[in-house]
Amino acid sequence: MFRFRDNIIYRYYILVSFAFTLFAFVIIGNAAIVMFKEREEWNKIKERNIKYNVPIEPHRGNILSDNGELIVSTLPLYRVHIDYKYVNLHNQKDENTIRRKRDSLWTRDMDALCKGLNEIFPQKSVENFKKDLTYGLNNKKRYHPLYNRKISYTQYQRILELPIMNQGRKYSGIITEEEIQRKNIFGDIGMSTFGIVRKTTDNNKQEIEEVNGLEKKYDKALRGISGVGRKEKIGGKFILKTDRAAVNGMDLQTTINSEMLDICENAVKKVLAKHHLPAGWAILMETESGDIKAIVNLTKLSNGQYAETIENIPNNPTPNHALCRLMEPGSIFKTVALTAAIEDGKLTTNDSVTSYKSKVCYFGKQRVTDEMYRDNGTGKYSMAEALKYSSNISMVQYIKKAYGNKPEEYTNTLQRFGLTENYKLIDSEATPYLTLPGTKRWNGFSLNSMSYGYAVGMTGINILSFYNTIANGGKQMQPRLVKAIIKDGKIIEEFPTKVVNEQLISKSTTDTITGLLVEVVNGKDGTGARAKSKLMTVAGKTGTANLPNSQTGKYDNSEKMMSFCGFFPAEKPKYTLLVQMMYDKKQDTRPDSLRIRLGGGSSAAIAFKEIAEKIMAQENTVPFEAACDTINNHFPKVKDGNMLEASKILKELEHPMKKNSWKDENREDAIWGKVKLENDSIYEFQNKPLNTEFVPNVCGMGAKDAVYLMQQCNLDVEIIGYGTVKSQSIVAGTRIKGKRSVRLTLAP
Repeated sequence: MFRFRDNIIYRYYILVSFAFTLFAFVIIGNAAIVMFKEREEWNKIKERNIKYNVPIEPHRGNILSDNGELIVSTLPLYRVHIDYKYVNLHNQKDENTIRRKRDSLWTRDMDALCKGLNEIFPQKSVENFKKDLTYGLNNKKRYHPLYNRKISYTQYQRILELPIMNQGRKYSGIITEEEIQRKNIFGDIGMSTFGIVRKTTDNNKQEIEEVNGLEKKYDKALRGISGVGRKEKIGGKFILKTDRAAVNGMDLQTTINSEMLDICENAVKKVLAKHHLPAGWAILMETESGDIKAIVNLTKLSNGQYAETIENIPNNPTPNHALCRLMEPGSIFKTVALTAAIEDGKLTTNDSVTSYKSKVCYFGKQRVTDEMYRDNGTGKYSMAEALKYSSNISMVQYIKKAYGNKPEEYTNTLQRFGLTENYKLIDSEATPYLTLPGTKRWNGFSLNSMSYGYAVGMTGINILSFYNTIANGGKQMQPRLVKAIIKDGKIIEEFPTKVVNEQLISKSTTDTITGLLVEVVNGKDGTGARAKSKLMTVAGKTGTANLPNSQTGKYDNSEKMMSFCGFFPAEKPKYTLLVQMMYDKKQDTRPDSLRIRLGGGSSAAIAFKEIAEKIMAQENTVPFEAACDTINNHFPKVKDGNMLEASKILKELEHPMKKNSWKDENREDAIWGKVKLENDSIYEFQNKPLNTEFVPNVCGMGAKDAVYLMQQCNLDVEIIGYGTVKSQSIVAGTRIKGKRSVRLTLAP
């Protein structure tokens, strides 16, 4: 009996062992199938949920003004979500403990969190925040929005300081998605020089990155180094997590002055709009250093507005008029011709040529015309008169007299002056050319044409650089657009001012030419009379060049370039300035009664004068202490907008204030509204919260606050004028639907 029982137990052990062995083989077999046969399929499933080696783009470096102000910046925007079931995949040991603490935190601090969110986003009430977040918590949502709009960096940083959020992702479950936007702080001003970075598609519909201007030339420094991350699927959405952080790009400090840039843009735009001109540009250079303080390139768009653009449209054949457009400069080149003849010892101001009693003269078979003729009774034209009246006929005689037998001496001197130099300020800058003896371009009329600005191709920057050498007493400076590359406030690479030639032209020659240029502006009947200023002495030269018809290629007076180039104050020049404008008869839609014969003196010279006077007005500002009235009380007018900033300034000035709109004046975010002066003695603040679903009323605000508010409402902004906002193209209170543009008109 006992033996039978032992046999039963023995057989039972064998059966159990066999079952476990079989089970083990099944497990091993399935594992083998998964590891080998089904490996590829499971890898695909894994790839669908985790994507490795995802590149993380760095923040592109900023482009700064001469004093470090932002011009072009990479602005991060954020979307914030909550994963209420977040688990740290690298440390799951304390999962239950963490979840209990997380639930406790959300229960205890929910009210405080919602109150803080309402202070950051007043458009949404505390109750609505609590309702939304409670719903997400109760349903353990994996990708629940904390706020339904993109938010700024400042707002994001404030969120991280709120209860629950300040405990880190482990307890808050916060998920952040960053979106990078490249923005020119001043809209389109300077766009063709600073450049753009954007995604576009080629002919094969492949996405490519388009970069130009300074953005392209200094792309390596600005771009930074990409990082690496992985995308994990959470709540049905892929979330990027960082494995190796990106290295942000370095900053580029330019020589551009933002206030001077604004002055140039407004002055040029005003003249262009008045005469319905297709395009115009200006370059302002600091004489002593060669620094470019402003460069604007305006083009008339299809909607009739003037703006900077890099698009290849009818009025914009190049990405940058001032640096990339090669054209015959016309009469502003006469200054170059006379400088060469005087410097080479061929002519003096005592020389004279025959004054013809007609505006038309033939030199062989070449017909040369003058726009104006003045008979001085002597039958001769002095050099001063030839330049003052901009006489083509006289210039041909002077240059033939100087170089008729050896034209190569003339072209050699022009080359020595640097007139064929490409300064490579941006990659697309054009290289000027001269017609040289012995080449295919040279013919019997070339020397004559080159005496008054034809048979040569010049860029604006080359002409400006030459005039700057005259203003600088003969010292030739390298034009400079970038001062330094900066990383975290430290200079990595500096580009100092550079003297190309300590004395390219003798001081006696530059003094002589300066005197002639002053006479062009101040002399009787001078073509540059409209550039004359009561505030200072201006030296400069007008130019009106007929251009070949863009369709026929013939010189038929249908298209022309109008210029004024000079420097101020003439006695001790501080700035050299070139203004050029295009005219196209086909685009002149004004009635015949309103049309006037335009030239450099009646267009570019007017903008030159406005720019020069406003620039010098900035230079001559009176120190604040000297302007203070210590006897009478004065209450300044406060613009609408950021009341917190206004409060700080009024507090510093010790003016009485009645702040009935907010309690915490230590807040760092903006508080929008109006400030009114009551009874001429106390300022009252009236708060008006921003609702980004409707167009705000920005009338009465400065440009800075107005642009900020409109951009917060996802509106593109165009600014016309300067000062205070007087009108806006979209009525305040209009509901915002989709991406729209709004035009703000400002006036002093």
